[in-house]
Amino acid sequence: MNRALRCVVYSLLLMVVGMGSLALISGCSSGTTSTSSGGAGGTGGTGSTWTGGGDGIWRRNAVYAEASGFDPCNAHPQQQGQYHYHDNPVCLRYQEGDNITGANVGTLTATYTETTGTPVHSPLLGFAYDGNPVYGPYGYGTATNSGSAVRRMVSSYALRTDNTTTRTSLPGWAAVAQGFSTTMATYALTSTQYGPPVSTTYPQGRYIEDYQYTAGSGDLDQYNGRYCVTPEFPSGTYAYFITIDSTGKPAFPYYIGLQYYGTVGGSSVTSISESTTSYFANHAMVGSSSSVPEVNKWYTANSAVYAQYQNSAGTKSTTWTGQTSAVYADIQAIAYSASYVYVTMSGLASHIMGPFSGNPNLPLNQNLIVKLPLTESSTAATTHSQTTGGANGVWVNGVAMFNMEDFFSWSYASQADVGN
Repeated sequence: MNRALRCVVYSLLLMVVGMGSLALISGCSSGTTSTSSGGAGGTGGTGSTWTGGGDGIWRRNAVYAEASGFDPCNAHPQQQGQYHYHDNPVCLRYQEGDNITGANVGTLTATYTETTGTPVHSPLLGFAYDGNPVYGPYGYGTATNSGSAVRRMVSSYALRTDNTTTRTSLPGWAAVAQGFSTTMATYALTSTQYGPPVSTTYPQGRYIEDYQYTAGSGDLDQYNGRYCVTPEFPSGTYAYFITIDSTGKPAFPYYIGLQYYGTVGGSSVTSISESTTSYFANHAMVGSSSSVPEVNKWYTANSAVYAQYQNSAGTKSTTWTGQTSAVYADIQAIAYSASYVYVTMSGLASHIMGPFSGNPNLPLNQNLIVKLPLTESSTAATTHSQTTGGANGVWVNGVAMFNMEDFFSWSYASQADVGN
């Protein structure tokens, strides 16, 4: 059954049982990748086109649409079983001691809250495919002063104030990312490119283009990062940050914008085709110590732990439908060459995964090798490639980073959101 038909079937099933439309969407996001944009009339940051459904101009916000199907860790799997986070990875942050408190951890009623008091600098939690690190929500108050007080990093995005009743223009950042414009000015659309009027059915926040970027309004730029010093990079690096609001709720664009800051050099690969030095394998360090964060910051503490899925009854198991044998969680091997680090992983977390309300998909072993640049791309790219609805990097536990898109967008012809 193809993806579009499968989504329709799930929608009908959930309507029959009265669960509502939002519960199903987590089972319908695409596992394919798209390197750029291009709505109707757009050329895209790197010249390729939108590969989701609809017109690709008003793109549905995955966090808005899919959150009802997230597990307590803010994650879920797509059709091919790739488990991933779209926003604040609370369970990973809890494991890494990132200013977060957990209650009833590993159960159906698990909750996570930001700690009160003075925070410490967030740990390095992942790497985007441009090689730049991704940190938790807390950084130095003064970007280049490690002696300054640590505080929550504030996003420079907020819901728009100019399109509160209609959707007739794109905010500048989205117009640039989609290839409609080369400036950050608001971009007027033609009538056949309009989105649905703002309403209770189509509220602000449903689409990522409902957000406006205002330079300097927060700590971070349009890519959701900044140049700064960090504990791992005392001489400075460009870094992305997870963004949350003052109550701890995810704040748009969550960890990365619609474009990368640096030049993309990372990807998943099927094999390693160059000579490398092994650093970690078979649940143990096998190489000499490394001072390079791209090598030594992967979460390997639970590499000998089997991944576990928790169903809606709270029963946990190391095997489940589609995963008929136990598989090790988190990072399984690390090797590096002069230019790249290669990380082997199952794509399954050592924290308890599931359940996923309304999502028929279950997490499966991805048996991945991810190739990342050995040095961060602190210099801005000449042409900023667009992030995608698929993986844009990898968290230090081997779970995929997905951006804010879910491969659905408004179709003017259909007058509805359409996915593929």
